[in-house]
Amino acid sequence: MYFSTLLITNYYHEQTDLLLKSIIDSNINMNVSIFYEKQDPYKVVKDLTYHIGNVGVDLKTINENREDIEIAAFTYKDAKYIRKEIQVNNEDLYFLYIYITVYSEDKKELEYILNKIEGIIQSKGMQVRRGYFREEQTFKACLPFMQNSNDIKQVTKRNVLTSGLVATYPFISSSVFDEEGIFIGTNIYNNSLIFIDRYNSNKYKNANMCIFGTSGAGKSFYVKLLALRFRLLGIEQYIIDPDREYTKLCENLNGTLLKIGPSSTSYVNIFDIRKESLEEGEGGYLATKIPNLIGFFNLIFGNINEEEKAILEEKIIEVYKQKGITFDDNSLYKTEKNKITIKPIFKETYDMPILEDFYNLLDKDERTKIFKTKLIPFVKGSLKFFNQYTNV
Repeated sequence: MYFSTLLITNYYHEQTDLLLKSIIDSNINMNVSIFYEKQDPYKVVKDLTYHIGNVGVDLKTINENREDIEIAAFTYKDAKYIRKEIQVNNEDLYFLYIYITVYSEDKKELEYILNKIEGIIQSKGMQVRRGYFREEQTFKACLPFMQNSNDIKQVTKRNVLTSGLVATYPFISSSVFDEEGIFIGTNIYNNSLIFIDRYNSNKYKNANMCIFGTSGAGKSFYVKLLALRFRLLGIEQYIIDPDREYTKLCENLNGTLLKIGPSSTSYVNIFDIRKESLEEGEGGYLATKIPNLIGFFNLIFGNINEEEKAILEEKIIEVYKQKGITFDDNSLYKTEKNKITIKPIFKETYDMPILEDFYNLLDKDERTKIFKTKLIPFVKGSLKFFNQYTNV
């Protein structure tokens, strides 16, 4: 492996952008090392005052035609500005050193990378120098040993105030990498790999995701890829597929395909209460099921008011009671006898009411006959696939 180091020796006097943003956002492998040395403010002010006094006298006495007059005036203003910031705004003065080490297994590629970084840095108004005859010292400076050799310090030393340190903030890469995540794609800004663990509740509030793209951009392909990867991780998935795009994928992954429709032979009983509908340790199966059924009937009957919802809830409770199911969770268990023991098991779909049971119940109350009429297609008509026991 070949290494070479670049030393940033100067930058814009008025630096407003982040110094390292352009190179960190690139896809180049590199090590960046930044050293800050805080200076004693009392000594700094003392030295600056001495310098300001000497240069001030020179500016008054020297010939204005001298070549260094503008440089002297420039440093004089700089010194006064730094002293004012330290004394008035309580800023500190630091010496700043920045080194960038790049590496490659090929010398030609290393030279190419060096030229590329030099171009990027110089385009941002910074001056850069290669670490000729000091490569060992600069290499060590980019290792986690805190070794900033005197052989290179004099080349790269720059003054910077506390407010100016913001421009050296290095943690600005926009890459996303979750250790347990799956590969999502590449970052369009710096070509870094994106790994996201959507189910990391410590980092994300929920696992929701929204995918946008133009026609043919690969949205469906991407979703199928996600489904494959989540399947490998053992994550249970449900896909609502109006266009029948995922049939082959479901078959190849040994999934369960539910076709809900008049010609379908797959049935789901909407009155089923599943043991898995509550988290382990929680209770209230029927209380949890009732709002879901009210939501279902709200879609069928149109927007129902609060009084109608209360009446429907009364009938739902009654239809479950006919099957021996109440708000007591123990009522959802039945005993199974064998030769050795008697153990409780959770009731199956044939132990639950179906839509027809509810339909017959509505006919006995004048308040709910209108609902019964609206249920005719779902019990006896074209939508009677809703009036079946679950067979999947």
